[in-house]
Amino acid sequence: MKCRKAERWVLRSLDGVLKKEERRELERHISSCPLCQQREKEYRSIFDVLKKEFPSEPLPYFWERLQVKIKERKEFAPWLLWKEWSLKALPFFLALIVLFVAAMLFLPSWKQEELSQSEILLLQNVNPLQETRTLFEEEELENRSMMLIFTAMEEKNNIGRYLP
Repeated sequence: MKCRKAERWVLRSLDGVLKKEERRELERHISSCPLCQQREKEYRSIFDVLKKEFPSEPLPYFWERLQVKIKERKEFAPWLLWKEWSLKALPFFLALIVLFVAAMLFLPSWKQEELSQSEILLLQNVNPLQETRTLFEEEELENRSMMLIFTAMEEKNNIGRYLP
């Protein structure tokens, strides 16, 4: 056993909280170590002086004074409650802010995407195939016009169509 540990155990033995096995080990160490024997004697003499000088009974009106002090501590102080609550809530709110900032940095931003032409027409309650239909109708008109032009040219030249 080291002397430092023996010194702690000597103090615990004076308080009467040392276990039997520890007491035996302490006695073995003290019997072999003159320095620890000297420290034990000093601690015992200090303990005896303090025991004689200070009575074990409390002073008069001790309990009354103690109850007054306890009541003073129990009185409601709103600022103390606020201080206590804020000290507990501060780490929570800091963690919440850190999570919010991390989410803003690492999650994709919610940008509004541009709509396609057909989506715009649907939102305006317009048939998106309307434009396609007009294109086909224009093509049919163009084909009819071309047929009329070619027919007129054939009649002018008297060229007929001959099938083989």
